[in-house]
Amino acid sequence: MIFWKRIKAAINDLWYPRSVTVGKPVETQELAKRLARESTVAPADVHAVFRALPEVMADFMKESRAVHIEGVGWFRYNIVAAKKGVPTEKEVSSDQITGLRIRFTPDRTRNMSGGYDRAMIADDGIVFMEWLGKDSDETKIPDEGGDSESPDEI
Repeated sequence: MIFWKRIKAAINDLWYPRSVTVGKPVETQELAKRLARESTVAPADVHAVFRALPEVMADFMKESRAVHIEGVGWFRYNIVAAKKGVPTEKEVSSDQITGLRIRFTPDRTRNMSGGYDRAMIADDGIVFMEWLGKDSDETKIPDEGGDSESPDEI
């Protein structure tokens, strides 16, 4: 079940549904134990791979390469140059770069109807229910790092 709540977007003063995360996040240890149960790998080994993964991925992405984890998706760096535009192509330089973000795109597979199914999004069986509880530290993800100005992502 996916919970949602009503949010008024400051950018256009319109209302939208926004997903709510409830409960404590699933931490690495819990994820490692679950993956170990569903495979032949020990939890400690899964945990060790998780710990090494960010550094290894960053090493590849620092070479301007995307990282594809089959069944999960694609990770790549996006340059941030917010409010640093210049009038001509000739003026574009690395001095405009103010930061980096990581862009994630879920994997997708072609389905029988000719469309695509995204990894980690199980369209069947998802039920949406309005969140009527109060927000707490457990319903918020610390520093979500949202960079979108799209109203449907606010």
